[in-house]
Amino acid sequence: PFQYDSNAQCVWVITAINTNKVITACSSTGFPVESRPSWGAPTCSGMGSSLPRLQVIQINFEEFDLEIGYDTLTIGDGGEVGDPKTVLQVLTGSFVPDLIVSMSNQMWLHLQTDESVGSIGFKVNYKEIEKESCGDPGTPLYGIREGDGFSNRDVLRFECQFGFELIGEKSIICQENNQWSANIPICICMYQIFYYYYFSYITL
Repeated sequence: PFQYDSNAQCVWVITAINTNKVITACSSTGFPVESRPSWGAPTCSGMGSSLPRLQVIQINFEEFDLEIGYDTLTIGDGGEVGDPKTVLQVLTGSFVPDLIVSMSNQMWLHLQTDESVGSIGFKVNYKEIEKESCGDPGTPLYGIREGDGFSNRDVLRFECQFGFELIGEKSIICQENNQWSANIPICICMYQIFYYYYFSYITL
């Protein structure tokens, strides 16, 4: 993970590289041919059209630990770092966030800390995905997911395997801002829930 010092000010700007990709749609076959614009690009026999395939940024946190309330990681859309109109999320604490997707081909991250001792920091991966997509949020451990679409207005539904209880939302929808409506749920062993409430009752 990125371990930071006290009183740190760090900025990163991520830019999608493959912004020139196009989809050449061939009406004669009905199947798209993906290529980069070049002299050797595939051509269609018959009528066809070239459509831009815009790419956006998806980031996924593996680890996250900032001093809660004092150290923050602000994530925004586009290349104008610090513009409050483009802020997607402001993160702090030790809860590992779900994936975050930009709306343009750029995303900025701004880490700001105070003068006290720094925490472990964070570790993040990023990749390019198609525009109007929220990205694959994954499937909960011991869970089952229904649905495999990640585009705007697509819905994913979750349930847990036998013996596990679902904590969180049973369904999430990919919103127009490329963010899922909620974090994916988790599946907790029902025996753990029973023991928690049982011993909580005993200690009262």
